[in-house]
This record gives sequence, C-alpha cells and structure tokens, in this order.
Amino acid sequence: MKNLEEIWAKRFRQYLKELFKYLRFVFATSYIAIIIAGSFAVAYYMKWLQVVPHDFPSELLVSTVCGILLSFSSPTTLIREPDQVYFLQLESGMGSYFKKALIWTYWSQIFGVLVIYIAAIPLLLSVESPSLWKISLGFCTILILKYLNVQIEFSNHRKQQGRYHFFNRLLRLCISIIVLKLAIEGEIILFFVIIVILLAYEKQDRKKAILEPIPYDYFSKIESARMARFYRFVSYFTDVPFLKENISRRAWLDFATKLIHYDQKNTSLYLIVRTFMRTDESIYLWLRLTIISAFIVAFVNVPFVVWVIVSALSFATTYQIKHMFISPRGVRMNAFYPIPVTNQQIAVNKLLRTLMLLQSSIVLLSSFVQTVSFISFILILIIGEMTIRFTGTK
Repeated sequence: MKNLEEIWAKRFRQYLKELFKYLRFVFATSYIAIIIAGSFAVAYYMKWLQVVPHDFPSELLVSTVCGILLSFSSPTTLIREPDQVYFLQLESGMGSYFKKALIWTYWSQIFGVLVIYIAAIPLLLSVESPSLWKISLGFCTILILKYLNVQIEFSNHRKQQGRYHFFNRLLRLCISIIVLKLAIEGEIILFFVIIVILLAYEKQDRKKAILEPIPYDYFSKIESARMARFYRFVSYFTDVPFLKENISRRAWLDFATKLIHYDQKNTSLYLIVRTFMRTDESIYLWLRLTIISAFIVAFVNVPFVVWVIVSALSFATTYQIKHMFISPRGVRMNAFYPIPVTNQQIAVNKLLRTLMLLQSSIVLLSSFVQTVSFISFILILIIGEMTIRFTGTK
C-alpha cells in the first residue's frame, strides 16, 4: 500500500538522520585513534601472514567468524508502540512495509561480513591456496546465507515472539559455518544440497509466519532495545540526554564505600563512589578502556604506538567519567544534604585520581608479558591529571 510505503520512507529518513547525528560525534572524537589502531592492525596482520604456519585452520576460522556475524540478523523494522493500534486496519498490507525493512536490514548488515571475508582472503591464500572460483563461491555464499538468516530470524520473531530464539540462532550459526566452509573447500555437491534445503525451508517458514498476526508490541520492544544499545554506545563519546542509566546493586563492591571515613565532608565522595559502582555505563566504560589499554601494552611491541593509544584511552576514560558526574545528568543527591556545592567537584576529582591509579597499575602489571615499562604507567597518570585540571567543569 502506498500509505505504508510513505510511512516507511518517512521513518527511514528520520532514522538515518538520528543515526548520522550521533555517529558524527563518534568519529569526530575518535578518528585519530581509529586511524592509528587500524594502521597498526593492518601492519601487524601483514607481518603475521609471513610467518603463519601452513597447518593453521584458516578455513575454519574464517567460516566461524563470518558464520557468527551472519547469524546475528535482527530485523530493523522501525515499528513503534502506537502501531499496535494504528496499524491494525492496515495489517493485510504490511507485507510491503516489512519487505522494505528487511531489504534495509540485509544491506546494512552484509557489508561488515563481506569486509571481514575480503580481509581474510590473503590468509586463505597463504595457508590453503584455494582457487579463485572457491573464493568467489564463498563470497556468493555469504550473500545467500545473509538473506536466509535475515528472513528466518524475522519469521521466527513473528511466530515465536522471542521463544526458542537462542536455539534458533545457534542452529543458524552452526549451519552458516558448515555451509561457508563447504563453499571455501569446494565441496560443491553437499554445498548445493544444503543450500536447496535451506531455501525450501525458508520459503515454507515464511508462509507459516504470514498466517500469524503481527506482534507489534514485541517488534516495538526489539526496536527500542536496539536503539537503546546504539545510544548507550554513543554515550561513551558524547552526551545523550534522554538515555536512561542501568543500575546494578553490586554488593560485592560495598567494601569500597566502607573505606570512606564517616564524616559530613565525605558525603559527596560516598554518594559519587556508590553511584560509580552501581551505574553500568560508568563502571563498564572504565573496565572496557582499562582492559583495552592492558591488552595493547601486553601484546603490542611498537612502543610509540602503545604510548599514543594508552594516552588516548587515559584521556577518554578520565574525560568521560568526569563528564558523567559534572553534567546535568550527574549526581544530584547532594542537593538534599547541607554541604557546599564545591564538595562534589572535589569528590569527583578524588574518584578520578583513584581510578587513574588503578588503571595505571593494571597496565603496569600487564607489561610483564613483554618487557616491564613504567612509561605507560606514568603517561596514564600525567594525561589523566591534565584532563582533570584543564577540561571544563560545566
């Protein structure tokens, strides 16, 4: 129906506008780190290809990585909660709407898999030396498997509404790995037999799904969860005012608050430390960037690259956590206590310096994997302290 196609087109434009609005902040704040990390990864990969053993299971590795990515094919429907009322009379014509949704889902997800497969071709040539037609068959297989995964996952959502979803995805993951491996190895007969069976199954599964009523409420929840994940990712780079924070109790970390001396002047420090420990966004941000820094120091043997990345991650860690607490979305419990407002900034700085020391200590311990170096340890402390002192407080 033309009306539904217009609704999809309007929502799709709004969706892209929202997507690019926040993605530009991500790339604007981290493009240097992306370029450095990407350049290093390419250089390390090319160097590793020269010494990769001939018995390395390259076909299995490529098939597994691509198969995992292919199996994650959650549909982008752009369905909203009010649609369960307003779309009831249009349900018979929703096929055209979902067709456009699945086309976008396919093309938005396929490129990442193809990039990884193309990047893995030198590895396949170094170890197995497959012919061009086998590599081309693997490429075409990815296109076919992605279509099947998108269609089957959508049908499963429509029929089961989340029931048995894990087993459905696990089964598709295993089948995708097997089929892609058969294609790369050139096992034509078995490959085509499985593909024909999968195509027949997908067609029958789609027919059964069409007979089921459209679970608008369920699709709207999937869409809300997908966008929440996107906003949570973007929140690591810029402020997302309407993002709700996830809170977890984490009773095993209560010892940290018990270390704070019971005194009125430590009220802000107690509240901020407890908020940091119980807010998923803040504690996971610190853990993630600390683990990345430790991994880089442990396994990258190019000192300059290590120092640049560790410094960038130290700045990102300190700046983002500081921003979480001094922004309007930060701690507001202090307003209920008769203490100076400046105590909050002092408490935030104490928390940041403690986190800096913990991060630098973990990075120092990780350097024992190669050669012990205090440079990264010192850089984290210096960059973190400069970030605390010279970045804005409003």
